[in-house]
Amino acid sequence: MRIILISLSFFLISSCSAQKVKPVGTDSKKAYLLLGEALKAKDYMEYDQALELLDKALSKDPNYIDAWDLKGSIHMIKGEHAEAKVALEKVIQASPDHPYALLEISQILFEEQNFSEAQKMLQRIIRKGPKGPKYKQAVLLAANAEFAQEAVNKPVAFEPQNLGPGINSVQEEYFPGLSLDQKTLYYTRRDGRQSIRVQNEDLFEASFSGGEWKNGSNLGKPINTRENEGAFSASADGKFIYFTSCSREGGEGRCDIWQSTKKGDGWSEPKNLGFPINTRDWESQPSLAADGITLYFISNRPGGYGGTDIWRSVRKGDKWSMPRNLGPDVNTAQDEQFPFIHPDGQTLYFSSYGHPGIGKSDIFFTKLKEGKWTKPVNLGYPINTSKDEWNFVVDRTGETAYMASDRLDGYGGMDIYSFPLYEDARPEMTTYVKGIVRDKKTRQKLFSIVDLYDVESGKKVAMTYSDKYTGEFLISIPANKTYAFEVQSDGYLLYSDQFKITGGSLLKPFTLTIDLDKIAAGKSVVIENVFFDTDKSELKPESYAELRVLTDFLNKNPNITIEIGGHTDNKGQKSRNLELSNSRAKAVFDHLVSKGVPANRLTYKGYADGVPIADNNSEEGRAKNRRTEFKVIGLN
Repeated sequence: MRIILISLSFFLISSCSAQKVKPVGTDSKKAYLLLGEALKAKDYMEYDQALELLDKALSKDPNYIDAWDLKGSIHMIKGEHAEAKVALEKVIQASPDHPYALLEISQILFEEQNFSEAQKMLQRIIRKGPKGPKYKQAVLLAANAEFAQEAVNKPVAFEPQNLGPGINSVQEEYFPGLSLDQKTLYYTRRDGRQSIRVQNEDLFEASFSGGEWKNGSNLGKPINTRENEGAFSASADGKFIYFTSCSREGGEGRCDIWQSTKKGDGWSEPKNLGFPINTRDWESQPSLAADGITLYFISNRPGGYGGTDIWRSVRKGDKWSMPRNLGPDVNTAQDEQFPFIHPDGQTLYFSSYGHPGIGKSDIFFTKLKEGKWTKPVNLGYPINTSKDEWNFVVDRTGETAYMASDRLDGYGGMDIYSFPLYEDARPEMTTYVKGIVRDKKTRQKLFSIVDLYDVESGKKVAMTYSDKYTGEFLISIPANKTYAFEVQSDGYLLYSDQFKITGGSLLKPFTLTIDLDKIAAGKSVVIENVFFDTDKSELKPESYAELRVLTDFLNKNPNITIEIGGHTDNKGQKSRNLELSNSRAKAVFDHLVSKGVPANRLTYKGYADGVPIADNNSEEGRAKNRRTEFKVIGLN
């Protein structure tokens, strides 16, 4: 780039005597030296001083193209488009095919939504061919101009509302993050009162009550430090937060992702996620899925497609898997940033400079279908404009979106806004399950592992823990599915249940109280999610998730011997029911053995309708009696 070359030549001669200076691009040694001083000021973001120096240089040589070029660039940075145009047109008058000036004027025309004129300028760069400077940028901007022309003529619904003085201030507010119950907002605030060279970012939180957001408060130590903290994501249950901190002691690289755990009214000392999430490269902008184990983030690490890419890692126990790039359908040769995975687990919103858009950086969404990401969709105009649009989040209902912007009437700088999201851009609506786990006898609150499985696919869709002090847990789930629900706590029997979420269940969360029995001989548990076809004993695939949990339970408790019991209702012949219940119990027995459970720890028996747990005079009662159980018959 020309400015880099000028800077290099200036600093090379700066140590030499003035008599040895050989001006480049001008006959005026004084103008050349002033340009060098202006470059220094620009590097320090002292833009007004740089412009004064450039005016002095141009007074010495009014035809000094490099000075006009730098002046146009600085006005562009300051958003002073009229002044930038004047300077850049001076460059083009002297050098009609100057690629840098043509590109910058095209960007101004683009922001003014004069797309046809921008195209004309860009074609002058493109005609030079792929080896010309700025060719790739011109091709990308030309594609954007073509897309933008159509998008501006077909605007989408957009009615933003400022979140008010409880959140926004004369400072910069951005990176909104919302709790599942939609009562807590997390965000980043940048203190602009400090030197422009040192601006501190901290994390804040605010609560919603009485129809408005109350005054946000700084999360304080140990989360916030003198270094920058921002780009925040919270787990669905609010027990863990993930955030970016740069240059923090104990980091792997310049910017890393950190985790902190809820501790009473505060937070634990943050822990660096370490390798393989963090490297010597740049990792930032985490977004934790509602399953509690899948983390999306951005990085410029090797193996990407260019710039910053979106990556994904899955936690297995206490370790994170090697991150995988989301691939070329999502990532481009330009920067992709600000990923937000919706609680539905399949809709990802992100910003990109590389996909066809309306401005510099637009917001897009893609959906995960059968393991692949769909082609990203631009959210459209006027959500996206000719300016940079960054982070974007959507509440669990899918109806309301939140974003930061400095292009609307606000309180100063970037403010956070909410607005109804138009239907075609919405994710799946989700609700959440809120429960308490306790000892069945003493009612003592228990720490436990809570797993949720999609019965149809057999895949685990969420995992969380109940708090050891309150016994509480919270899991977010998409609607219109049937779920298998498993709870385990050390020293207690496995808990198993099943429920279906329908559209009418979404307004209020499911609330559950789960009482666990201590492990003891003679105690039994109904295995709710074991399925057979009518009058058959072959296990249906939907049973495998439940039996995997039972296998884990037996592996964690190697001193237990159990009996698998099969039970039917009272319909049909007694002999057939006895045979059927026995063969179903054996099917479970065989499956557990095939998964490595020693056969000498298992027995099986069919009981037909001999041990009912409900009235056989109703269909509901008969359904409860058709069951599979396990009973503890020995403790070694």
